[in-house]
Amino acid sequence: MLVYSLEMVCIVAFALSGVLVESNRGKDIVSIMMLGWITALGGGTLRDLILSAEAIFWIRDPSYFWTALISAVIGFFTITHIRKNRLNKLIIMFDTIGVSLFSILVTQQLYSGGYAAYVSVSMGLVTAIFGGVLRDMLAHRQTLFNNTELYATPVILGCCLYIVLVKLDVETTLAALICMVLIVSMRWYIVVKKINFPAFLLLK
Repeated sequence: MLVYSLEMVCIVAFALSGVLVESNRGKDIVSIMMLGWITALGGGTLRDLILSAEAIFWIRDPSYFWTALISAVIGFFTITHIRKNRLNKLIIMFDTIGVSLFSILVTQQLYSGGYAAYVSVSMGLVTAIFGGVLRDMLAHRQTLFNNTELYATPVILGCCLYIVLVKLDVETTLAALICMVLIVSMRWYIVVKKINFPAFLLLK
């Protein structure tokens, strides 16, 4: 129940992060609703399509669908208040927590379900970040594929560490918490310090 509640809070943050994009100024409510919805649910939808799931997660549990949609609508009508009171920083914090939560939970679920480590990590990454990639594409912003920011790196490292810890017989809940904290800490450090990939890791 706690994990489910956290998931819903993070879905709200994902949806609001889609609304908060500066280039959205002037867009109509339907466009904003769709953008918030896609940001919140796009990664999980792609994951379920790749894995040929019997039902997309937000069809299986409509709470995800309605939480994302209603959050986007609320964001549309309260965006001025959010910007004025700098609540966007709080939303970014929950967005970061959401990235760590969903990436590790998906990695955990798939790996314990018998999927190979590389599949589990890949789907954890897709679930966590692909909604943000779609958001940036639709909002005409630079995506992680068009800049050198270390956005996906903490997620990859955290998911890989989870697999290693499980193989070392660390209890799964403890391993998940360690990796979530790692992802959040790395992500905030990267944002604060504005760290990008070093030159030798950039294609010449």
